[in-house]
Amino acid sequence: MGRKCRIEPVGAIYHVIQRGNNKKSIFENEEDKKFFMKLVKKYKEGLGYKIYGFVLMDNHYHFIIQTFHQPLHKIMHRWNSNYSKYYNYKHDGVGHVFQARYKSILVQDERYLLSLLRYIHNNPVRAGIVKNIADYKWSSDVYYRTYIQDGIVDIYLILSMLSLSVENSIKQYREYMAEIVSESKKEYENTMVLGKEAYSIMDRTEEKPNKRKSLEEILNETGAEQEKIILIKKGSKKRELTTYKLQYIKKAQELNYTLQEIGEVIGMNKSGIYNLIQRYKL
Repeated sequence: MGRKCRIEPVGAIYHVIQRGNNKKSIFENEEDKKFFMKLVKKYKEGLGYKIYGFVLMDNHYHFIIQTFHQPLHKIMHRWNSNYSKYYNYKHDGVGHVFQARYKSILVQDERYLLSLLRYIHNNPVRAGIVKNIADYKWSSDVYYRTYIQDGIVDIYLILSMLSLSVENSIKQYREYMAEIVSESKKEYENTMVLGKEAYSIMDRTEEKPNKRKSLEEILNETGAEQEKIILIKKGSKKRELTTYKLQYIKKAQELNYTLQEIGEVIGMNKSGIYNLIQRYKL
């Protein structure tokens, strides 16, 4: 009897778990983990998904992913098939690297999304690899803890649940991750759905398929005259342009553009954008 087809609604958020074949290692070293994360970043734009959290362990991985343009199974196939080719070539292996069937759990409300992120980040702690979440390198914790936006992890949604202030949201995130809680594997892995409020998160995510405004459109909607927009795009530091830059940055962040992407349009680097955010408490 064949397996039932997965139901994968557009815009849904999933907790995805993929283990190594026969519980064997899928990551032998840091180079393997780096290669896998490069794949995740490489296919993100083309396949249209967002990553809200992840952890890479030696013999399995967890991701919190929201799909838009392509169904989850196509994304998983692209990740796993390309990584398997790399792994077998590098480690002289043959056959399957991953278990044939990944596990996907639908996430339906904010409370579970936040606690799920903590559960995922706690994996290395429960395994006895590190004592604290912040000590483990191969998870999305560092992205939230230090406000990294490099195109892999979309941190805005979860941080905005905690506070609209960047500084306060990071502080509350760190406090939440430090809480000692009894987390059950059964609750987070041996289930089909997390949460009871059907798709409430989907209404909060700004991006819909093919509808996200471009950065050029966002800049033009600030109300700045064309002459000023030209100056802004050239990286001018005139004080009269600051108000328009702040409007542009705030809206671009709401639409989950990275600091690098935001800066490229207005002639600023990531650190310059970050300093503006901190100075004016966007």
